[in-house]
Amino acid sequence: MGLNIKNSDTETAIRALAALTGEKLTVAIHTAVTEKLERLKRGKGQQSLAEYLGTLGALQQALAAKKRPEDSR
Repeated sequence: MGLNIKNSDTETAIRALAALTGEKLTVAIHTAVTEKLERLKRGKGQQSLAEYLGTLGALQQALAAKKRPEDSR
């Protein structure tokens, strides 16, 4: 079963997330939804500080991989 995203803001956010993580759109959506479900199931509704810092670290690594000095020539 497929989804048809009809909200342009949602589509833009999905594309931005996929670009930052280097994932395909479907993988980025799956990961985001799975992570949120896990947080909600734990009853917190928000990430712990350790999880938040881990997420920031992963995003920082993805951005660094995209901005290699040899690519800017």
